[in-house]
Amino acid sequence: MSTCDRNGAEQSQLEQIQALYTELAETPDKDFGWGKGKENARSLGYADEWLRRLPDVVWESAAAVGNPFSVSPIEKGMTVVDLGCGAGADACVAALLAGDEGRVIGIDCTPAMITKARSNAKACGFTNLEFYEADMTCFPFAEACADIVISNGAINLSADKQRVLAEAYRILRPGGRLQIADMVKDPSASEGSCCSGEGSWADCVSGTVAPDTFMTLMEHAGFSDIRLIAYTGYRTARHTLGALFCGEKITR
Repeated sequence: MSTCDRNGAEQSQLEQIQALYTELAETPDKDFGWGKGKENARSLGYADEWLRRLPDVVWESAAAVGNPFSVSPIEKGMTVVDLGCGAGADACVAALLAGDEGRVIGIDCTPAMITKARSNAKACGFTNLEFYEADMTCFPFAEACADIVISNGAINLSADKQRVLAEAYRILRPGGRLQIADMVKDPSASEGSCCSGEGSWADCVSGTVAPDTFMTLMEHAGFSDIRLIAYTGYRTARHTLGALFCGEKITR
């Protein structure tokens, strides 16, 4: 599996991320200071059917910041890639929706999360779901292999968001969709409350960008019909806010 070269700052950020999310995978009952678990998913609009059908263990390490499934439906037979899949809750929902004829692939940089995601998929009995330890900036998938790319609170964790979005665009088929929930800087927060470096990178604070900046990065990656669907109300700090975005790969 390919790996990416990193400078010292990026390596430090990666170590922060892996340490925090290993802890979330292994001690999900701990209070991390932000919402997680089944009730958090319920509050973000996840369907009761999903919450009932998937075992509780699937949800316990899930730290959703929004509901990417509310953007546009996943249909039977689709191929879905989940960037920064964590313990696999969203990937399991996608597998439920895509059905046995579909395929769902989750990637994450934290080994403990991949281990838990694979265990969760087994607990659900899914055979259309696979997980890989990989970097979001250089994942080992063929061009134009996915119908939908989803992500939930993960792209803000990357120091190279432009490259992540370019990779998402690369693996989407023409007409494919990017539909994600992520943390951004709250545009209503005062300038003084958005100090650079306030809060940790791994807690989805320091790596956030303004919503307009995020959409510009999507445009530069090649996406069309880019929209900020809604803010989700999820917070990791007083100046950060969850948001839902979507874009489409249109070839002319």
